[in-house]
Amino acid sequence: MDFEATMRVPTTATEEEWANDVWDDENCCNYSADGKKLIEAYNFPERIKVRPGTEIICSEAFAFQDYMAEVKAGEEIPLEERVSYLEHIELPDSLLHIGAEAFCECGWMQRIKLPKNLETIGNLAFGGCWSLKQIAMPSKLVSIGEDAFSECLDLKKVRLNKGLKFLGSGAFFYCRSLEEINLPDGLEVIGQDIFDKCQKLKTIWVSAETKSRYSPLLPKSLRKKLRVI
Repeated sequence: MDFEATMRVPTTATEEEWANDVWDDENCCNYSADGKKLIEAYNFPERIKVRPGTEIICSEAFAFQDYMAEVKAGEEIPLEERVSYLEHIELPDSLLHIGAEAFCECGWMQRIKLPKNLETIGNLAFGGCWSLKQIAMPSKLVSIGEDAFSECLDLKKVRLNKGLKFLGSGAFFYCRSLEEINLPDGLEVIGQDIFDKCQKLKTIWVSAETKSRYSPLLPKSLRKKLRVI
């Protein structure tokens, strides 16, 4: 797998794809004509099934939008009202990329099964999914973007896959319930403040071979939480 090429895959629709999009009435989503991109979802139901053959969920597809809040037009939306409709989504094995903010502020979604062939998770893709309790990273995942799981307030334990290469800055920022996570051996990039404000974090698992390499990349307050697998 070409790591750099994978990181550069566009997760937005082109003008041509917008002009020739196909609407899925049951799930209130539109797709590119070739079925490879889920471009956008509007006024969608609580439960969604993404079509087989979809390779990309575009940026902000299921993210909170202002029309979802029960406030009058022009009024400021309170933080507690910023919640996307989505509660459950079924993703096909064909899915390779999740775009930036694709599920941002899906506050009612408690769990999601990431498909086995997924390669990248974009910036803020699951930011503000405060009810998300568990997440397993598939073996082919190579990149987790900046703030990808920030403010997932109920997330307690995360197991990162061996093939992960890139872990963006603030990836788990303010995951206040997070207690345990691992840093796999193959990481090539570890961003800053990946565990900032994770007050309950007790253990960061690493191998004996990588402890000396990863330790300088973490603030002093977290180095003492490193444990050898």
